[in-house]
Amino acid sequence: MFKNFKSQLIKMDARLFNGTLKAFYIKHIQYKGKAYFLTKELYFPPHTTANKSVRMGSAGELLAVGGDLSPERIIFAFKNGIYPSSLVDQPILWWTSEIRCVLFPEHLHISKVMRRLIKHNHFHLTVDKAFDDVINGCTESREAYTWLTPDRKKSCCTLHDLGYKHSIEVWQDGNLVAGLFGFSCGSYFYISSMFTRVNHASKFAMIALTIRLEELNCTMIDCGTWPTDHLKSMGVVTIERDEFLKRLDQSINVPAIINNWEELFENWDFCQAVKNHLVKNNLDPIS
Repeated sequence: MFKNFKSQLIKMDARLFNGTLKAFYIKHIQYKGKAYFLTKELYFPPHTTANKSVRMGSAGELLAVGGDLSPERIIFAFKNGIYPSSLVDQPILWWTSEIRCVLFPEHLHISKVMRRLIKHNHFHLTVDKAFDDVINGCTESREAYTWLTPDRKKSCCTLHDLGYKHSIEVWQDGNLVAGLFGFSCGSYFYISSMFTRVNHASKFAMIALTIRLEELNCTMIDCGTWPTDHLKSMGVVTIERDEFLKRLDQSINVPAIINNWEELFENWDFCQAVKNHLVKNNLDPIS
Protein backbone atom coordinates (compact mmCIF):
# COMPACT_ATOMS: atom_id res chain seq x y z
CA MET A 1 0.00 0.00 0.00
CA PHE A 2 2.79 2.41 0.92
CA LYS A 3 4.65 1.64 -2.30
CA ASN A 4 1.51 2.38 -4.32
CA PHE A 5 1.00 5.67 -2.47
CA LYS A 6 4.63 6.62 -3.06
CA SER A 7 4.31 5.81 -6.75
CA GLN A 8 1.20 7.95 -7.06
CA LEU A 9 2.88 10.81 -5.19
CA ILE A 10 5.88 10.72 -7.54
CA LYS A 11 3.59 10.80 -10.58
CA MET A 12 1.63 13.73 -9.14
CA ASP A 13 4.85 15.59 -8.37
CA ALA A 14 6.11 15.08 -11.91
CA ARG A 15 2.79 16.13 -13.46
CA LEU A 16 1.89 19.09 -11.23
CA PHE A 17 5.17 20.34 -9.78
CA ASN A 18 7.75 19.31 -12.41
CA GLY A 19 9.61 17.18 -9.85
CA THR A 20 10.03 20.00 -7.32
CA LEU A 21 8.95 17.86 -4.36
CA LYS A 22 11.32 15.04 -5.30
CA ALA A 23 14.20 17.48 -5.71
CA PHE A 24 13.46 19.03 -2.30
CA TYR A 25 13.35 15.58 -0.68
CA ILE A 26 16.66 14.51 -2.21
CA LYS A 27 18.46 17.72 -1.37
CA HIS A 28 17.17 18.34 2.15
CA ILE A 29 15.72 15.13 3.61
CA GLN A 30 17.08 11.96 1.99
CA TYR A 31 20.49 12.04 3.71
CA LYS A 32 19.44 13.48 7.07
CA GLY A 33 20.95 11.39 9.85
CA LYS A 34 22.90 9.22 7.40
CA ALA A 35 26.19 11.13 7.42
CA TYR A 36 27.90 14.15 8.93
CA PHE A 37 26.51 17.42 7.56
CA LEU A 38 29.30 19.86 6.75
CA THR A 39 29.34 23.46 7.94
CA LYS A 40 31.44 26.41 6.75
CA GLU A 41 34.32 24.99 8.80
CA LEU A 42 37.00 23.28 6.71
CA TYR A 43 36.58 19.89 8.36
CA PHE A 44 35.79 16.28 7.51
CA PRO A 45 35.03 13.54 10.03
CA PRO A 46 37.35 10.51 10.34
CA HIS A 47 37.10 7.88 7.61
CA THR A 48 36.00 5.33 10.19
CA THR A 49 32.75 7.25 10.78
CA ALA A 50 31.52 6.70 7.20
CA ASN A 51 28.11 5.17 6.65
CA LYS A 52 28.78 1.67 5.29
CA SER A 53 25.15 1.19 4.30
CA VAL A 54 25.16 4.12 1.84
CA ARG A 55 27.46 2.95 -0.92
CA MET A 56 28.96 4.17 -4.15
CA GLY A 57 29.84 1.02 -6.01
CA SER A 58 31.05 -1.88 -3.92
CA ALA A 59 33.69 -0.03 -1.89
CA GLY A 60 32.57 3.59 -1.52
CA GLU A 61 31.11 4.75 1.80
CA LEU A 62 29.26 8.00 2.43
CA LEU A 63 31.35 10.17 4.75
CA ALA A 64 29.70 13.59 4.69
CA VAL A 65 26.99 15.68 3.04
CA GLY A 66 26.80 19.31 1.99
CA GLY A 67 29.42 21.99 2.27
CA ASP A 68 30.65 23.61 -0.91
CA LEU A 69 32.97 23.09 -3.87
CA SER A 70 35.38 25.85 -2.99
CA PRO A 71 39.00 25.21 -4.05
CA GLU A 72 40.08 25.12 -0.42
CA ARG A 73 37.60 22.38 0.48
CA ILE A 74 38.27 20.31 -2.65
CA ILE A 75 42.05 20.45 -2.16
CA PHE A 76 41.70 19.65 1.54
CA ALA A 77 39.46 16.68 0.68
CA PHE A 78 41.75 15.28 -2.01
CA LYS A 79 44.76 15.55 0.28
CA ASN A 80 42.86 13.46 2.82
CA GLY A 81 41.62 10.78 0.42
CA ILE A 82 38.05 12.11 0.29
CA TYR A 83 36.20 12.68 -2.97
CA PRO A 84 32.99 14.54 -3.86
CA SER A 85 30.48 12.99 -6.20
CA SER A 86 26.83 13.68 -6.84
CA LEU A 87 24.24 13.94 -9.56
CA VAL A 88 22.28 16.96 -10.72
CA ASP A 89 19.82 18.20 -8.06
CA GLN A 90 21.56 16.22 -5.31
CA PRO A 91 23.43 17.69 -2.35
CA ILE A 92 27.20 17.40 -2.50
CA LEU A 93 28.15 13.94 -1.25
CA TRP A 94 31.64 13.21 0.07
CA TRP A 95 32.98 9.66 -0.08
CA THR A 96 35.68 7.51 1.33
CA SER A 97 36.48 3.99 0.16
CA GLU A 98 37.58 0.71 1.68
CA ILE A 99 39.99 0.22 -1.21
CA ARG A 100 41.75 2.36 -3.81
CA CYS A 101 42.90 1.38 -7.28
CA VAL A 102 46.44 2.64 -7.73
CA LEU A 103 49.14 2.36 -10.33
CA PHE A 104 52.72 2.35 -9.19
CA PRO A 105 54.51 3.65 -12.31
CA GLU A 106 57.20 0.97 -12.22
CA HIS A 107 54.48 -1.70 -12.49
CA LEU A 108 52.88 -0.25 -15.63
CA HIS A 109 52.08 -3.00 -18.13
CA ILE A 110 52.23 -2.10 -21.82
CA SER A 111 50.55 -4.61 -24.12
CA LYS A 112 52.05 -5.66 -27.44
CA VAL A 113 49.29 -3.80 -29.24
CA MET A 114 50.15 -0.58 -27.41
CA ARG A 115 53.89 -1.09 -27.96
CA ARG A 116 53.31 -1.29 -31.71
CA LEU A 117 51.04 1.76 -31.59
CA ILE A 118 53.68 3.74 -29.70
CA LYS A 119 56.42 2.59 -32.06
CA HIS A 120 54.44 3.76 -35.11
CA ASN A 121 53.26 6.91 -33.39
CA HIS A 122 50.33 8.55 -35.18
CA PHE A 123 49.25 10.65 -32.21
CA HIS A 124 50.41 13.98 -30.81
CA LEU A 125 50.42 14.67 -27.06
CA THR A 126 49.88 17.99 -25.32
CA VAL A 127 49.20 19.09 -21.76
CA ASP A 128 46.76 21.77 -20.60
CA LYS A 129 46.12 22.98 -24.15
CA ALA A 130 42.42 22.05 -24.21
CA PHE A 131 41.33 21.53 -20.61
CA ASP A 132 37.70 22.55 -21.17
CA ASP A 133 37.42 20.28 -24.21
CA VAL A 134 38.74 17.31 -22.24
CA ILE A 135 36.25 17.98 -19.45
CA ASN A 136 33.43 18.04 -21.98
CA GLY A 137 34.76 14.91 -23.68
CA CYS A 138 34.55 13.03 -20.41
CA THR A 139 30.77 13.57 -20.33
CA GLU A 140 30.07 12.37 -23.88
CA SER A 141 28.94 8.81 -23.16
CA ARG A 142 27.25 9.45 -19.80
CA GLU A 143 25.72 12.92 -20.01
CA ALA A 144 22.66 12.12 -17.91
CA TYR A 145 24.50 10.42 -15.05
CA THR A 146 27.92 12.01 -14.92
CA TRP A 147 29.32 13.41 -11.71
CA LEU A 148 30.60 16.26 -13.89
CA THR A 149 27.67 18.53 -13.20
CA PRO A 150 27.93 22.21 -14.20
CA ASP A 151 29.09 23.08 -10.67
CA ARG A 152 31.76 20.36 -10.75
CA LYS A 153 32.98 21.51 -14.16
CA LYS A 154 33.30 25.03 -12.79
CA SER A 155 35.18 23.71 -9.77
CA CYS A 156 37.55 21.70 -11.98
CA CYS A 157 38.30 24.77 -14.10
CA THR A 158 39.04 26.82 -10.98
CA LEU A 159 41.46 24.15 -9.73
CA HIS A 160 43.04 24.09 -13.18
CA ASP A 161 43.61 27.85 -13.00
CA LEU A 162 45.23 27.36 -9.59
CA GLY A 163 47.59 24.70 -10.96
CA TYR A 164 46.08 21.62 -9.30
CA LYS A 165 44.08 20.12 -12.18
CA HIS A 166 45.71 19.21 -15.49
CA SER A 167 44.65 17.65 -18.76
CA ILE A 168 46.48 15.33 -21.13
CA GLU A 169 45.31 15.65 -24.73
CA VAL A 170 45.76 13.22 -27.61
CA TRP A 171 45.49 14.63 -31.13
CA GLN A 172 45.28 13.00 -34.54
CA ASP A 173 45.31 15.04 -37.74
CA GLY A 174 44.56 18.14 -35.70
CA ASN A 175 41.53 16.62 -33.96
CA LEU A 176 41.19 15.89 -30.25
CA VAL A 177 40.66 12.11 -30.11
CA ALA A 178 41.23 11.34 -26.43
CA GLY A 179 42.16 12.85 -23.13
CA LEU A 180 42.28 12.54 -19.38
CA PHE A 181 42.42 15.00 -16.53
CA GLY A 182 43.23 14.83 -12.87
CA PHE A 183 44.54 16.35 -9.66
CA SER A 184 48.25 16.75 -8.96
CA CYS A 185 49.99 17.45 -5.68
CA GLY A 186 53.59 16.67 -4.72
CA SER A 187 54.43 13.31 -6.31
CA TYR A 188 50.80 12.18 -6.43
CA PHE A 189 48.40 12.24 -9.38
CA TYR A 190 44.72 11.35 -9.27
CA ILE A 191 43.06 10.51 -12.59
CA SER A 192 39.57 12.00 -12.36
CA SER A 193 38.24 10.85 -15.72
CA MET A 194 39.18 10.05 -19.30
CA PHE A 195 37.56 9.62 -22.70
CA THR A 196 38.43 8.36 -26.17
CA ARG A 197 37.06 8.75 -29.67
CA VAL A 198 39.63 6.48 -31.33
CA ASN A 199 40.59 2.95 -30.29
CA HIS A 200 43.46 2.83 -27.77
CA ALA A 201 43.95 6.62 -27.75
CA SER A 202 43.10 7.01 -24.05
CA LYS A 203 45.52 4.17 -23.21
CA PHE A 204 48.13 6.07 -25.21
CA ALA A 205 47.56 9.09 -22.95
CA MET A 206 47.66 7.07 -19.73
CA ILE A 207 50.83 5.21 -20.68
CA ALA A 208 52.58 8.40 -21.72
CA LEU A 209 51.61 10.18 -18.51
CA THR A 210 52.64 7.24 -16.32
CA ILE A 211 56.06 6.83 -17.92
CA ARG A 212 56.75 10.55 -17.88
CA LEU A 213 55.74 10.77 -14.22
CA GLU A 214 57.92 7.75 -13.45
CA GLU A 215 60.89 9.63 -14.92
CA LEU A 216 60.09 12.50 -12.56
CA ASN A 217 59.83 10.22 -9.50
CA CYS A 218 56.05 10.11 -9.15
CA THR A 219 55.27 7.59 -6.43
CA MET A 220 51.59 6.81 -7.04
CA ILE A 221 48.85 7.34 -9.59
CA ASP A 222 45.38 7.09 -8.06
CA CYS A 223 42.79 5.53 -10.39
CA GLY A 224 39.76 5.73 -8.11
CA THR A 225 37.64 2.97 -6.63
CA TRP A 226 36.61 0.93 -9.68
CA PRO A 227 39.03 -1.99 -10.38
CA THR A 228 37.97 -2.48 -14.01
CA ASP A 229 39.53 -5.12 -16.26
CA HIS A 230 40.90 -2.28 -18.39
CA LEU A 231 42.79 -0.80 -15.44
CA LYS A 232 43.99 -4.16 -14.13
CA SER A 233 45.38 -5.03 -17.57
CA MET A 234 47.63 -1.97 -17.31
CA GLY A 235 49.02 -2.92 -13.90
CA VAL A 236 46.59 -1.19 -11.57
CA VAL A 237 46.21 -2.90 -8.19
CA THR A 238 43.89 -2.39 -5.22
CA ILE A 239 45.20 -1.49 -1.79
CA GLU A 240 43.42 -1.11 1.54
CA ARG A 241 42.39 2.33 2.76
CA ASP A 242 44.97 2.54 5.57
CA GLU A 243 47.83 1.77 3.19
CA PHE A 244 46.49 4.21 0.63
CA LEU A 245 46.18 7.03 3.16
CA LYS A 246 49.71 6.41 4.39
CA ARG A 247 51.12 6.50 0.86
CA LEU A 248 48.99 9.52 0.01
CA ASP A 249 50.36 11.46 2.97
CA GLN A 250 53.92 10.61 1.93
CA SER A 251 53.25 11.61 -1.68
CA ILE A 252 51.64 15.00 -1.13
CA ASN A 253 54.12 16.21 1.46
CA VAL A 254 57.01 16.58 -0.98
CA PRO A 255 57.84 19.42 -3.40
CA ALA A 256 55.92 19.36 -6.69
CA ILE A 257 57.71 17.14 -9.21
CA ILE A 258 56.52 19.26 -12.16
CA ASN A 259 56.96 23.02 -12.41
CA ASN A 260 55.59 23.57 -15.91
CA TRP A 261 52.96 21.07 -17.00
CA GLU A 262 52.59 22.48 -20.49
CA GLU A 263 56.18 21.45 -21.25
CA LEU A 264 55.77 17.92 -19.90
CA PHE A 265 56.07 16.22 -23.30
CA GLU A 266 58.14 18.80 -25.15
CA ASN A 267 61.33 17.38 -26.71
CA TRP A 268 60.43 13.99 -25.23
CA ASP A 269 60.88 10.73 -27.12
CA PHE A 270 57.96 8.54 -26.11
CA CYS A 271 59.25 5.41 -27.82
CA GLN A 272 62.67 5.71 -26.20
CA ALA A 273 61.05 6.38 -22.83
CA VAL A 274 59.07 3.14 -23.17
CA LYS A 275 62.28 1.23 -23.91
CA ASN A 276 63.93 2.79 -20.87
CA HIS A 277 60.93 1.85 -18.70
CA LEU A 278 61.06 -1.78 -19.86
CA VAL A 279 64.80 -2.07 -19.27
CA LYS A 280 64.69 -0.32 -15.89
CA ASN A 281 61.96 -2.63 -14.62
CA ASN A 282 63.33 -5.83 -16.19
CA LEU A 283 60.39 -6.21 -18.56
CA ASP A 284 60.35 -7.65 -22.08
CA PRO A 285 61.93 -5.18 -24.53
CA ILE A 286 59.85 -3.41 -27.17
CA SER A 287 59.86 -5.26 -30.50
